[in-house]
Order: sequence, then structure tokens, then C-alpha cells
Amino acid sequence: MITTCPLRRLSAVTALVFGAAFGTAALAVGPTCGGPEDDSWMPPEAVQARIETLGYTIENLSVSEGNCYEISGRNVQGASVTTYLDPRTGDIVQEDIVR
Repeated sequence: MITTCPLRRLSAVTALVFGAAFGTAALAVGPTCGGPEDDSWMPPEAVQARIETLGYTIENLSVSEGNCYEISGRNVQGASVTTYLDPRTGDIVQEDIVR
């Protein structure tokens, strides 16, 4: 009869739990859009005007850790979203539905 060490089984379960938790957290991180702000970036007002023409309502506009414009607000369907835009083109690079 082969027996397994209960401690080894516990370690495997612990690794799976922590892996799942940290893996999920990693998915919540916003995109990277390049280097820090410089002359190639669109002015915030231009980015705001561009996203509003797409039907978005903006509650907050900031710069993310990944050097993207980050907009909190509502999309065309009225869903609460966090939208990341390329600071040089104003193109949407990622949109997360806020739950």
C-alpha cells in the first residue's frame, strides 16, 4: 500500500489556492502603453473629446501605472467601465466592465 504524506497534500492545495488568487489579480492589471508623458501624447482634453464622440460618459480621467489614459465612466450601453486609451492616438486598448 502506498501512502502519501498529508503535509505534501496540504502544500499542493495551498499552492493551487495561492496560484489562483494571484493569477486572478494579475488579470486585473491595466495595459502598458509605453513610456511616460512627453510631447507625443494627446492633450487630455482631446482624448476626452474623442471618447465622448464615441458615446462614453466620463467621470474621471487620469494616467494609469502603464502610462495609458485611464477613464472611469460609462460606455454607450450604460455599463460602468474603466477604459484605457493609447495616449498618442486616443485609441481604446482595453476596457474593463466594473462590477
